[in-house]
Amino acid sequence: MDKILFDLMMVLMFILFFSGVFIWAGIASLARYFGEKYDDILLTSPHFSPEEQANYQEFPLTLHKTIIYMTYFTYPKLTKKRFKNTLAPEIELFPKVASYTITTIGLISIPLLVVLIGLVAYLYSQL
Repeated sequence: MDKILFDLMMVLMFILFFSGVFIWAGIASLARYFGEKYDDILLTSPHFSPEEQANYQEFPLTLHKTIIYMTYFTYPKLTKKRFKNTLAPEIELFPKVASYTITTIGLISIPLLVVLIGLVAYLYSQL
């Protein structure tokens, strides 16, 4: 039984590692597109504070801003607190599909990570 759980743990680690690489590569590739196309529309005063507007222009936080935009375009209810009563601008097909895929894989990865941590804890307790 422990061998099966160990194999399952290794498969989950493999899946989560490559999904993480895919997610971050996708976010990095969409960061420039969303920054050029939607900063003038969405990175404005009612949605972002002046400090956030300045901070989200620099490298590490541009990725976080891209995640916010992707979530807004794919699952608007998750960002309704930030973008109150604002309709999402029309987005082209490829970035929309890429955003949906990346965001969905990211959301699916969260419970898989919890399962992986539980498996690691159980297998460690069996040593």
